[in-house]
Amino acid sequence: MKISVIGTGYVGLIQSVGLSKLGFEVTGIDIDERKIKKLNSGISTLHEEQLEEELKLFINENLKFTSSYESINDSNIVFLCVGTPQDDFGNADLKFLYSAVESVKKYIGDKPKTVVIKSTVPVGTCRKIKEILKDYPVEVISNPEFLREGIAFKDFFEPERIVLGVENPENIETINLLKRVYNHFEKKGVPFVISSWETSELIKYASNAFLATKISFINEISKFSDIVGADIKTVGKAMGMDDRIGPKFLNAGIGYGGSCFPKDVKALGKQFESFELESKLINATESINQTQTTWFFENKIKKYYGDVSGKTFAVLGLAFKPFTDDLRESKAIELINILLKNGAIVKGFDYIEKARENTINKYTLSDSKSLGYSLHILDELNDTLFNVDGIIIATEYDFDKENWSELKNLVNNPVIFDGKNVMDSKTLKSLGYTYFGIGKN
Repeated sequence: MKISVIGTGYVGLIQSVGLSKLGFEVTGIDIDERKIKKLNSGISTLHEEQLEEELKLFINENLKFTSSYESINDSNIVFLCVGTPQDDFGNADLKFLYSAVESVKKYIGDKPKTVVIKSTVPVGTCRKIKEILKDYPVEVISNPEFLREGIAFKDFFEPERIVLGVENPENIETINLLKRVYNHFEKKGVPFVISSWETSELIKYASNAFLATKISFINEISKFSDIVGADIKTVGKAMGMDDRIGPKFLNAGIGYGGSCFPKDVKALGKQFESFELESKLINATESINQTQTTWFFENKIKKYYGDVSGKTFAVLGLAFKPFTDDLRESKAIELINILLKNGAIVKGFDYIEKARENTINKYTLSDSKSLGYSLHILDELNDTLFNVDGIIIATEYDFDKENWSELKNLVNNPVIFDGKNVMDSKTLKSLGYTYFGIGKN
């Protein structure tokens, strides 16, 4: 079976390499010639655990990348994995998706094809794509992804469920074709959810919005916890012991970021509006997240110093989550911008080299002056902490593994603002640090 995958971002690249490892002949398609050249040389264009090693194993064997859509002609299945970023109004921008569909049309030919939508799309999109392709021998399937950045390749091979949305859930032939692609997972007992297009599309948005809501909920509780002196870590831990709630996504912090949650929450809210429904909970989830980083700055950092102008801070963590290079909607970057705006000097560090490079590129492209005296991105933790007036934890790495007894000797003022509640406050206080977490006094 021959497969084409359109788009080589997080979803498309993982899908391409994953399917080639399962034994399929895969062609990844992207209009970015620079990415294609790198990928065909076995160089991953994004940081993901295991990905580059696996890419090198299969490239030029049963995996190749190209900027041409011609491979679609011989393919049985075409996966659409292009980005659907938010537009200026918060809606999902589908221009890249529809452009890809138009390109697919040119190479469908007479051989029946199955077009699989893995991109996150508003409810009703698959039906529109089917209408666009109505004059061609094409079946359209919705197959949303549930990959977590940083461990996306692992998630591809260990899915919790596989969702297949089809025009007619009783169309066994169409469903079985995709089950052949995912036969490896069916043998392992991974549950398949077969539904209509609309149900499948909504499953993706509802899942991400619910997880985001859990984060915003615990962050809202953390503010009350701060006032009354309650330990939010214990609150979240005890809540998670209830199997109706579960322990994940109940760690208070400076908010969620990344390429999925922020845009998907906004896009779902916009879909409610398009049907003249008020999405009170979804809007509240977004509102809490938008203000959480500023709340942390005002109520922890600024409250301690009074004025941060001229003060130097080490911001530890740059990407939106650990072990990725993705800066999209990163709360660390948001916090850096707040500090710079208030006259502070920032020294930034991330364990992932590509995250540091992306930060330098981001500020160089947006404002060449930002990487002057006010902002420094450093490769070593010790250099980052040297002579700083405060340390800010902005990404959920296990910073507790560092030797904070020795690191204390590097700083001007041993004070830590833990924006992710990952540090052991008792140990730090015993070492002479002043500690501020979220939901702690």
